[in-house]
Amino acid sequence: MSTSKEQILIDRRYAAVLATISDDSLAELAISLPEKLRDPFAKVAGLPAGALSTKDGLGAKIRAGFTSRKSFINVGVLLSEPCTEHCIEELGTAADDPNVEHLKSTLPGAIEKFGLDATRLMAIQYSASLNGFKQLVATDERFMIPKSENSSNSASASAVAAQARKVAPADAEKRRLRRERQEKEREEKRQAELQRRIARNRV
Repeated sequence: MSTSKEQILIDRRYAAVLATISDDSLAELAISLPEKLRDPFAKVAGLPAGALSTKDGLGAKIRAGFTSRKSFINVGVLLSEPCTEHCIEELGTAADDPNVEHLKSTLPGAIEKFGLDATRLMAIQYSASLNGFKQLVATDERFMIPKSENSSNSASASAVAAQARKVAPADAEKRRLRRERQEKEREEKRQAELQRRIARNRV
C-alpha cells in the first residue's frame, strides 16, 4: 500500500473511532496528556493555549475542532501518544513489528493504565502498516473499525494525501528517535551493570 493510500485509510479509521468516543472520554484523555503534548494537541484541535486547564465543555470543543479542521490523524495520534510510548517500551525489541501474541501480552496493561479508548487510538496508528495490528483490528471486537469508517466525516482523499506527505516523514523520524533512545538506555543499563559487577569483583 502506498504511503498516500495508507494515510487516507488511517485518516478514515481515526474519524470512525473518534466518532465513537464520548466527549467525557475525549476531555479526560486530553487533560491527562503530559505538559509537552498539551500545547501541540491544543493547536491541532483548534483550541486556544490553556484550553486544557478545565474539563468543562472540553470534549465538545475538541470534537468540533477536529471535525472542522479534519485533523483526525493528529488528534488521534497525540491523544494516544502516552499509551504508544508505554507499549513501545513494553514490547522492547518487538516494537518495530509486533505479532498478535506480543500485542495480547502487552495491551491488557495498556488498557488498565490508559483506558480502552486511548489504546484503540494507538492501535489505529499502526493498523495499516504492521501485521500484528492488522490482525488485531480484524479479529478483536474491541479494536475493530466501526462501520462508519467510510462516512462523510472522513477528509477528502486529496486533503489527506497532502497531509500524508507531511505526516509520514515525521512519523518515520519519530520512530527512529525512539529506537535510538531505547538503544541508548539499554547501553547505559549494560554499562551500569558492568560497573557494579566490577565493583563487586565479579568480573
